Formats: sequence, structure tokens, C-alpha cells
Amino acid sequence: MTAASPEIATIICGDRVRTQPDALARAGRLGAALVAAGIGRGDKCVVMARNDIEFLEVSVGIAATGGNPLPINTRWTAGEVAHVLTDAKVRLIFAHTEFVPVAEAARELTGTAARIVEIAMPAELLAAGGWDAGLARPTGRHELLEDWIAGQPEPVGHIEGAISDSMGVIYTSGTTGKPKGVARESMTPHQLLSIAGATAKRMGLAPGVPMLVAGPLYHTSPNAIAVLGLRMGAKIVLMPRWDARDFLRLVDHHRIRQVKIVPTMVSRILSVPPEERAHHDLSSLTHVIHSAAPCPPALKRAAIELFGDALWEFYGCSEAGTITWIDAAQWLAHPGSVGRAVDGSAVLIGDERGNPLPAKEIGRVWVRGADYWPRFEYLNQGAPQSPVADMLWVGDLGYLDEDGYLYLTGRDAEVVIRGGVNIYPAEIESAITALDGVEDVAVFGVPDPGDLGEQVAAHILPRPGAALTEDLVRAALSGQLARYKLPAYIEIVDSLPRDDSGKVYKRLLRDGWVSANGARAGDQRQVQGGHPAGR
Repeated sequence: MTAASPEIATIICGDRVRTQPDALARAGRLGAALVAAGIGRGDKCVVMARNDIEFLEVSVGIAATGGNPLPINTRWTAGEVAHVLTDAKVRLIFAHTEFVPVAEAARELTGTAARIVEIAMPAELLAAGGWDAGLARPTGRHELLEDWIAGQPEPVGHIEGAISDSMGVIYTSGTTGKPKGVARESMTPHQLLSIAGATAKRMGLAPGVPMLVAGPLYHTSPNAIAVLGLRMGAKIVLMPRWDARDFLRLVDHHRIRQVKIVPTMVSRILSVPPEERAHHDLSSLTHVIHSAAPCPPALKRAAIELFGDALWEFYGCSEAGTITWIDAAQWLAHPGSVGRAVDGSAVLIGDERGNPLPAKEIGRVWVRGADYWPRFEYLNQGAPQSPVADMLWVGDLGYLDEDGYLYLTGRDAEVVIRGGVNIYPAEIESAITALDGVEDVAVFGVPDPGDLGEQVAAHILPRPGAALTEDLVRAALSGQLARYKLPAYIEIVDSLPRDDSGKVYKRLLRDGWVSANGARAGDQRQVQGGHPAGR
């Protein structure tokens, strides 16, 4: 009797399947082509592509040379892409055919000589994502990725320190301003292994484990997890684009054990009728991890009911990595929390000078990365200045309870100040999310027509078929929130401007509201009255 051969790990995207040995061999040959093109340690290369097998191959190929892959949000305009091209001194742009025009326009805006390599879009990807089938025809204006790979018979050789160099710069999401390049110090082998080991353990990654990449590979967290999964030999299933029904189908069909999601995705899954969800077996899941955006308590409870003990949450930032973790049982004991600091990381709640505040008092969330996390500075800006030694504030507000669990109340830039009193949008969003028929919500501040500074506005996305109205929402909130916290403006909308990582662009909502309302800000819909909020 002969032993069964071990299953060869694959990468699956729609109807396309590629073995990981083949994908890694292609990445190695791309690395050789990059070296021949003069790309080496520390050189920045943009990747602007849909979720696809080639995205991972390009990322690994760049990393093999010591170059630095910089994934770009595919929703960005040419001006936004141009900022990164200039800020990072980008030498090479890999772009799916769909995004070649944006890359060309961005290059023209900057006047840089960044070289464009076009990634052809397979018909299977376009069909799976519901995109224009005509995009399967390359533009013909640039070199093709496949030609670069085919032109190299041998993979690039080992380059000492390449992996550390490849992780030198990542960019923040840019939802509250221009994205900033976070330039990390060169990591030691111990740091690299510690980060990989801690990530694999907490994320549930291991050789052969079926994992689903539900989020966009241009976002830091899905990208890092997918690349680590590839290096470890996990079975990788890529979603070309997010769809709640596809999520349920893929988890059931591939017996997925690990997936990284965001709260918005949970809400979309819950909008699928219960009888339809019941047709899919989700019992294989052991690690359903969410982060990147606040998760209102009502939504979190529903997620725990759906995923059980498989649900995990972490809080972190590009600058300091993962800071806190919390599992389902801990959350039920500390509802609303994002967990406690792990692996030598630390959280301090303090004022603007870093003076510690007592438990349950809201202040700035000062953080320090894990023991193994590298130091950093902002690209072209230098190291951040902080009144707290070895700690950083990235704009989040929150508090700690007596047990050291962290609770976030929002971003400092999003706090609504009315009559001299701070109003935290997260509290109002949690109350609205708990209402029947609400799928998503964004609360933000808009100018007050009088002398109170700001007033509250809410945009609400209903679940399919829900009969939500402004009057119903106001009536439901009136017994839950103080009068000064009630939204002066409520709009029922059919979409919210969230990026694919779950963060909402509240500055776009505010700008849009101001543009649309202008001098009409004090009309009859205002419910908060003319007295300062503190009265």
C-alpha cells in the first residue's frame, strides 16, 4: 500500500485555479525580470489591480528583489494615485487593464517616468466580478506582465534581506486626509519571524488550511494575510469582489476555516434572508476575524450568533501593527470592547499631553506596538512627535475599563462639537444600528446655522425591503439618546461611501451635505433647538 500524496496547495479565483508551486515559480521569474529592469532593494512599485492570482504573484515577485510593493486603492482618482507616485518616488506601476488609464493620467500629472506594466484581465475574472468583458483586451500601449514572466527562464536568486526591505513602506488608508507613507526600519530575522508567527497563530493560518480572502488585496490586512498564507502553503480562495451570497457559497463549498472581514460585510450577510443563509454550512469556520472599522454592539451580537466562538476582533494601525485582541466570550463579558493589549503592546488613555485618565474617561488612545514591532517614521516627514515616550496617537478616541479592555468612541476628526459639548458619532451609530431594518449608518457633523458650532446628521442604509422613514428613526431614538445627540438631519440612502476595508469617508458626506444644503441648514427639520447642548 502506498501512502496518499499530499494535496498540492492552490490559489482559486472565480473559475481559475493555479497551484502554488506554479504561482511561486512565476513570481520568481518576475523577480528576475524586475532585477533585469533595474529594480532592487528599496525601490517602490505600485500594484493597482483587482483581487486575482496575479496580484499575489506580482507582490511576491517584487518582494523577492527587495523592492517594495505598494498596493493602491482601485477607487482612487488619478490625483490621489499621483500623490503616492510622487511621495514614494515610484519606479514601476503594475496595473490591470481596467486601471491603466488612471495610472497613465497619474503619471502625466506628476511628470514622472514610472514604467507601466499591464496585467491582462482574464475573461473568467471579468465574468466573476460582473465587469465589462471588453477589458479582456489589453490596451496595447504597455508591456504585458505575461511577457515579462515568459522572458525569464530562471527565477531570481536569493537576495539577503529582501523580505525585510519589501516591507519597508506601507500607506495609511487616507479616509480622513491624504494617505501617509509609513516607513519602517529594516527588520531583523527575529522580528520577521515573530511577526509572521504571531500573525499565523492569531489569524488561524497553517499549511493546507482553506482560507478565504474576502477583502481587497490593496488593503493592508487582507494583503498581508494572503501573502503570509501563500508563503505557508494555505489553500487560498480569492473573492474577485465582495458579495454576501458568494461568501456563504464559498465558505460552504471549500470548507473555509479562516477569513478576514469587516463589520459592513457582516451586516450584508445578515441582510441575506435567514432561510437562504440556512442552506449554507458555515461550521467549518474556526477564525472569522474582523477589524478596520467600528462594529456596533447590536451588529456584534448578531455576528456572534452567526459565527459563534470562531469570531475574533483586533484593533491596530499601520504605524504600530496589531495592538489588541478579543474573542467572542471576552466580548460578551465586555460588550463594546476591542480587547486588551497583546504581545507586549500597550494602550494608554490620556489627554493631549499624554497625562493618564481614569478608567471609563474618554481620551486619546495612545498606543505602542508589540515587542517585536519595528520603529518607523512618516515618509518625507520624519518621526512623529509624541509627549508620551515610545507611544503614538493616530487620531482614535476611547477609554479603558477597570480590567484594561479598550473601548473606541471614534476618531478625533469626527467628533461633533455642539454648544461646547463633544458628541461621539459611534454612540449614535450604535443606537441606529440596533433598530430593525438598518443595514448600515454613518453619523457626522455639519455646520450649525446659529452659534452652536455643529449639529448631527445621519445617513442610513436600510436592509432590502425595510420600511424605514425619518419619522420612525426619530421616534425610536428619542427615548434612547439625549436631545442634543438626536440627528438634526436624517437621510435614507441607497449607499454609503465606504472603502472596501470598511472605513466610511465621512469628509465626503460632510462636504456633500454642505454643498447640497448651504444656507438651508436651519430649516424645519432641525430638532435640537437653539440652546447650547449642555443645558
